[in-house]
Amino acid sequence: MRLALLAIAAFSLLTFAYAQDAAPLKLSLRGRAENGDIASKPAAWNPKETAIIVCDMWDHHHCPTAEARVGELVPRMNEVIKAARERGVLIIHAPSSCMERYKDFPGRKLAQGAPAATDLPADIAKWCYKIPAEEKGKYPIDQTDGGCDCSPAQQTAHDEVLTKLGRNPKAPWKAQIAALVIADADPISDSGVEIWNLLTQRNIKNVLLLGVHTNMCVLGRPFGLRQMAKNGKNVALVRDLTDTMYNPERWPHVAHFKGTDLIVEHIEKFVCPTITSEQIAGGAPFRFKGDAAK
Repeated sequence: MRLALLAIAAFSLLTFAYAQDAAPLKLSLRGRAENGDIASKPAAWNPKETAIIVCDMWDHHHCPTAEARVGELVPRMNEVIKAARERGVLIIHAPSSCMERYKDFPGRKLAQGAPAATDLPADIAKWCYKIPAEEKGKYPIDQTDGGCDCSPAQQTAHDEVLTKLGRNPKAPWKAQIAALVIADADPISDSGVEIWNLLTQRNIKNVLLLGVHTNMCVLGRPFGLRQMAKNGKNVALVRDLTDTMYNPERWPHVAHFKGTDLIVEHIEKFVCPTITSEQIAGGAPFRFKGDAAK
């Protein structure tokens, strides 16, 4: 087992070494002024110096509509991850609170085995609920009810299914959704410290986040947008490969997908820029089946 893990680690490092002369990722980073004006700028990121963090794409969720949208995201997400991996981008899978499932996976060993970083930020193990730039604006949605947009009947039926599966209906996740491919060379971690160690080990300067949920985990986790932005990484959200926990019954009483748009605007103003998936995988940006607002 030890020899196998060493071989995987060596292969992973060689992959990055061979990728050093690869063509850059040509991105259009979209940001916004505080008045909402959009300003995009081109960027050319070295794939060897770039990571994608896949955030909390769980196998089950307590909210049935949120769980269904995760399933919708997977095919396009696999295309993006595959295209990025083939160009030498480091793919880090971060299904929070699910590390027991992956304790014997090569990728889990890679994350645990990364040497301690000498530049470890003091608070990288913690959630980050706000950065100073966000004080300039008003948070755009009310998510205090948890953001589930299903009906009571849907919730009851979903809870019954989860209970029959032996899951806690309030926190049913045990793994990343199985359809999302994890390669042996992809590290697996939900730890801000481990992920920062990996970024330092691989000389990662640029980070893309995709997954769920934008207004909660993607922004706030120890490996999320806020922590990456405030600690000096070039970070961007893949805005078409995410979702929001937002219930249209709450302020500002707009459609669910409009709620996601409002969070994306907030991020572009105060946290970091965004991109869309076709910049990596070609084709067209992803769009949920129920999103008729655009």
